[in-house]
Formats: sequence, structure tokens, C-alpha cells
Amino acid sequence: MTMDQTQTKTLVAVHGWSGVTLGLLLYTVVVTGMVAVFAEEIAHWSVGLVQTDSPVVALAEAPGNGLQQTVERFAQEVDESHLEEVSFGQTTLGNLSLFYHRHQTNDEGNVEEFGTQFEIDPVTGAVLNKQVGTGLTLFETDEDRALSRFLVSVHTELHLPRPWGLILTGILGLAMMVAAISGLFIHKHLIKDIFTLRKSDNAVLTIKDTHTVAGTWGLPFAFVLAFTGSFFSFAGSVGLPLMAMVGFGGDQERMIETLVGAQVAEDPTPSQGAPVDAMVLDLIARYSVEPNLGVIEHYGRADAAVTLFAEPQEGDLARGTYLYSGVTGEFQRQKPQVGQTESAGATLLGLMGPLHFGNFLGLFSKAVWAALGFAMCFVTLTGMNMWLARRPGQSMAWLRWGVTIFGYGLPVPILASVVAFFCTFGSGATSFWTPAGFVFGAAFVFLWSALRRVVPAVQRDFVLLTTLGCALLPALRLMTGGPGWLDALQAQQSIIVTLDLLLLTTAGLYLWAQRGRLFGTRTDGEPSPLSLRVPGG
Repeated sequence: MTMDQTQTKTLVAVHGWSGVTLGLLLYTVVVTGMVAVFAEEIAHWSVGLVQTDSPVVALAEAPGNGLQQTVERFAQEVDESHLEEVSFGQTTLGNLSLFYHRHQTNDEGNVEEFGTQFEIDPVTGAVLNKQVGTGLTLFETDEDRALSRFLVSVHTELHLPRPWGLILTGILGLAMMVAAISGLFIHKHLIKDIFTLRKSDNAVLTIKDTHTVAGTWGLPFAFVLAFTGSFFSFAGSVGLPLMAMVGFGGDQERMIETLVGAQVAEDPTPSQGAPVDAMVLDLIARYSVEPNLGVIEHYGRADAAVTLFAEPQEGDLARGTYLYSGVTGEFQRQKPQVGQTESAGATLLGLMGPLHFGNFLGLFSKAVWAALGFAMCFVTLTGMNMWLARRPGQSMAWLRWGVTIFGYGLPVPILASVVAFFCTFGSGATSFWTPAGFVFGAAFVFLWSALRRVVPAVQRDFVLLTTLGCALLPALRLMTGGPGWLDALQAQQSIIVTLDLLLLTTAGLYLWAQRGRLFGTRTDGEPSPLSLRVPGG
């Protein structure tokens, strides 16, 4: 790639500043994204899930239309206005979830679901939990998913209020795209550089080579991740409200119905309807997939429609959506995620999620995505360090310490949030204490940095804390009532054992990679601008 000196200098500046200006926040998003890839597995691991059978399928296969009977039984216990729509699915602990709700417009002008939610033991039929509220509120206070939900929230919106968090992460995605594209063009010998790892005693040269190799090999992933991440952020915060305003006169309910509804002619005549059990069994026989979620629109009416959702079939990237008549129980069609017929837009949208979350080949693709995410963390951190190395002096002291605190300290508050989850699970306040644990962990990181004052000592301390945290979490999980490895394996829930081993392995690798720094005695370095000044200090 031939460019003159001025063009190269400009691109280098764009590459550097696009990475540095938002680099610390971008690093936070990428680190938590690497963890959030396993959000579903973390949810099962954290609550100790040992119930692996789908309650939807189990009740459908039970004699006497067990699923339909359960839906009808609890429909008698809710306000009649909540019977506009019924959702049924599986909770994190493997129980049956029923949500009877209506659609309403809140004070901000957004359409929301409001109704009554039950958590039901699929074996005994006992009510384990009953709540009334909006769908968003019930989701945000679900204790079982408090840990995975918080980690995903930090990744998608930095746990900030909507829509500002989504807008900020969308901007971060665009900054990542700028850094990736400019990084591609500033390498004049791209093919040569991606295979170059020079042996040298010069630490700066070694870091430069590894940064180039990791960044270049990860360019396609970085671009895909940045593009899809920005799409999701801006679609939720800007795109959908604009679509509702421009295409539907501000009527969000009509927009949602058009995009994802069953599109059945209105007929409010009361009707008993067909049992959903037969539809679930028909879907299993027809496509060899087990639905894990279902929605009954216009429950108890002659225009009722049932939508069943299932994980992707072999060879597919997007989850399946299947429509049935709620009155006759007949199969209607397989429906795209968005719109009523197959289209290029629906296909592209269906690809966005799998490409961003890496869940198209199960744990294998998730592990690959997590590894590539780790490489992006390394590229972001080394890139900022190299940029700062060319700018020594007190003017950049705050940014140098910011890189140290975020780069080495971020795992500490993440682990603190996990500890807070385990210590408060079952108290009813886990949804509060999980993010509070992160805040306390972050406050400790800043305070400890101020007390220790020099970079090498702070880095060593945070690495040691991360190592200890990863090593002790499996034991803490067991101490707070989680299942042992034998019980988990007998329940075919190997993910619990896998994540425990992953944490222990991570602790071992941390210890091995940092053994010289952990047990060294070097304490020289730039004093922290956060340092607490004391008399004679």
C-alpha cells in the first residue's frame, strides 16, 4: 500500500487518537464482552442449574395436555386485562415461567408489557414466585440472572441509563472500526508483518511486533464485532424510535406488530382455542427441534395465534420462529425474525446476533470468540501503551495511570461482583448487591492505586488479586450451596465443572505468566497522580 509521508502521518494520528481517546472504555466493553459471550453458561453456573429437561416439552408430553392446563389454571388467578398475551418458557433454574400481560405506553412514550409473572415447579405445579410489573422491571429484578445480566449490561451499555449507554457503546464500536481500518492502511508490508515476531531484548520492539501480529490477524473479527455491536447499540437507541416515527406515525405498538407479530385478522370473539401441547409436539416431530419459548397472542379469542421459538437447527445461524393457529392448532409457516416473509433484510438481521455473540456452533464458537476477544484486549492495551511510550512526561501521567488501573485492575471489580452475587444469592437483594460489588471493587482499585503510588507494585498487586479470585471462586460457589462436580455431571450439567476448571486454569496461567513480577522486588516507577499525600510522605 503506497502512501506519501503526509498521508501515512495522518493515518497514524487517526489510528492512535481513535484508540486512545476512547480506548479505556473500549477496553472495558471488550473485556466484559469476552465474558458475556458465555452469559447463558455463567447464568447456569452461578445458580447451580441441575434441572436440564425443558419444562415446556416435559409438560407437553405429560398426559392430559399438562401445558395447556397449567396456562388455563393460572389464567384464572390474574387480572382480566393481563390476558391480552401469554408468554411461557424456562427460567434459569429450569422451572416453568408464565407471563400474562398486556401492552401499554409508558410516560416516555414507549410500548411496554405489564402483567403477572409466575415461576412454577413443573413437577409439583407449585408456585415458587409470583410478581406483578412491567416486563423490563421483572427482567431487571430476576435474582437468578443477576450476575449474567449485569455482565451483559456492562458490555452493551456500560451499565448506564438507556439510551445513553447504548449510544456510548455504539460510538465506541465506530471508534474500533476507525482504528481497525486505519491500522490496516498504515502497514506498508502487511503480509510480511503478520508473520514477523523478532527475537529481541528490547521490550518495546517485542510489544510492537505482538501488537501488529495480533491486531492484523484479528482485523476481520474486530471489524465484524465493531460493526455488529454498533448496529445493536444504535438500533435500540436510535433506529427503532426513528422507524416508529417515520413509518408508523409514532405508533410503536403497530410497528412491533408489523415487524414481529403473527398478522392475524382481528376477531375478538371468545374462543377456547387448541391446546398448545399438540403444537409443541408437532414442532418436535416436524423439525426435530424442541421449543424453549412460546407466545400466545390474543389469548382466549378467535384470532389467537401461537408463536414457538427454538434454538437454531443444524446448519442455521438464527433461531427458528414457527407460527400456529391458536384456534385450530394447525401449523402455519416458519417465520423470519423480522417481517412476515423472507427477505434480504431479515436474513442479514438474523446473522447479526450469531456474528456478534459467536453462538452459532455452541461452546466451540463461543470459545473461539472469547479467544479473539482476548486478543483484542491485548491489542487495545498494548496500542495505548505504545502510544504513551512515545510521549513521556508528566502531561500524560493521568492517562498512563488510567491504562494501568483499567488494564490490570478491571478484573478485580468483575470478580468482586461475582463474590457479591454468591454471598447474597437467595436474599432477595442480589440484583442490587451484584453491581454494588463491582462498584466497591472499582473503588478499592482506585484507592489501592493511590496508596501504592508506583506502577510495577500496583500491577503486581492486581495480578495477584485476580489470580486469587479466580482460584477461590469455585470454592465459594460450593460454600454458598452450589452443586458439587459429581452432582453436576450426574445431572449432565458439565458446564458447571467446565467453568470451575476454566477459573482454576486461568489462575494457574496468571501465576505462571506473571511469576517474575509477582515475586520480584522492583518498586521503582512513576508516582501515581492519585497518591494520597501525607506529611513527610
